[in-house]
Amino acid sequence: MKIGVTTVLTFAILSHLPAHAGNVSELVGGMSAADKQSNYEGIFVLRKSDKMVSMHVVHGVDARGVWESMEALNGEARKIVRHNNEVISIYPDRKLVTVSKMGNKPGLHPILPENLDKLGNYYTINQMGEDRIAGRQTSVLNVLPKDAFRYGYRYWLDNETRVLLKCDLLDENGEIVEQMMYTAFHDHSAVPPTAFTVPELKGYTHQTLPKTGNEKADTGWRATSIPQGFMLTKSTLRKGEGSNSAHLMYTDGLASVSVFIESDANSPQRLAGASNMGALNVYGRQVNGVQITVMGEVPEATLVAIAESMERTQ
Repeated sequence: MKIGVTTVLTFAILSHLPAHAGNVSELVGGMSAADKQSNYEGIFVLRKSDKMVSMHVVHGVDARGVWESMEALNGEARKIVRHNNEVISIYPDRKLVTVSKMGNKPGLHPILPENLDKLGNYYTINQMGEDRIAGRQTSVLNVLPKDAFRYGYRYWLDNETRVLLKCDLLDENGEIVEQMMYTAFHDHSAVPPTAFTVPELKGYTHQTLPKTGNEKADTGWRATSIPQGFMLTKSTLRKGEGSNSAHLMYTDGLASVSVFIESDANSPQRLAGASNMGALNVYGRQVNGVQITVMGEVPEATLVAIAESMERTQ
């Protein structure tokens, strides 16, 4: 389902300016540095398909590193506290707390890779005009794909802090399929440490989740036809009784595609063909008793190319 906002209305107030490589580089560099330098809080809204999540966000930096607290304002009660790469998720209604490591993943906000030369092979990156988000002036970056294998992006960066205040994900037709935005934002010289205090969780079930780093296990599978620019960055193998399951991740530095491979007998849903939910596309096929499921916020053509070319290496 598409979000009912058109790009024409969204950008009617923007004055289009010619692109300047130096300005783009400065904006991207500031965007990458903001997570490690900025103190702020605000109300963050994420819209996916027909669902909307609103969160109170507090972000801070001190001698111990980067802290981030995110507390849900609608739906299931939950609070997430991040310290550097450790993430603690608290679910009061379920009396559950999970602890995980993020590996090299960024925090709440997506960011552009600093290697613009490589990204420029697959996307056209232009600096557009300025716009006003959450009462603050922002600079707008337009990131459009050069082929049919990627989605487009628009980023609104706060002029003072370079924090990402809004991001639109655009499908092949330029329609917004996913959107994140701050509806209130305030920067601070410092954030009180109490904002990141984890309460004593008596009676809670504690779970430690597997690390989500860039592992490179030999899964026994490979894709022989990958859209240009996508590379294998992660491959994990989980051994079970009688059969194994594999996960491979391909990325071009911005868009990512996950491939899940498991026995038909262990797969609760045997997907054949394409399916989607908002920006997330899914494609499945069965081959010789194995279920192959490929998913990502990319066009269907990307998933088909990868799924249909998966083959065993052993």
